[in-house]
Amino acid sequence: MLDKKYYLETFDMFRSSWGEESEFRLCIEEMSELTKELCKFMRYSRNEKSQENDEKLKQIKSNIIEETADVLICASQIMHIVGEDEVRKVMDYKIQRGRKIVEDYINKTKNQPKKN
Repeated sequence: MLDKKYYLETFDMFRSSWGEESEFRLCIEEMSELTKELCKFMRYSRNEKSQENDEKLKQIKSNIIEETADVLICASQIMHIVGEDEVRKVMDYKIQRGRKIVEDYINKTKNQPKKN
């Protein structure tokens, strides 16, 4: 795996070569490509099982992997531009808040009587 220094140097090269606005636009484009593949996956996963459909789902999953990598690279670049420490603080807060919400939900559903 590449180290963080390599990533940051590369992000600086992108930024100085193409500018921040270009990086923002690229991130938007990559997010829309991932969105499209996720929508396809949901559509094909509802289809009846067949070899053709399974092959299509396999290809879509491969596309999702590639588009996810693109989005994560772009999101990392955006973090680098706007301030990684600030983004991580907000991420920590949102993860803790989300965990509390799901823990409350789990506890609430655990304590409810079973429906017959």
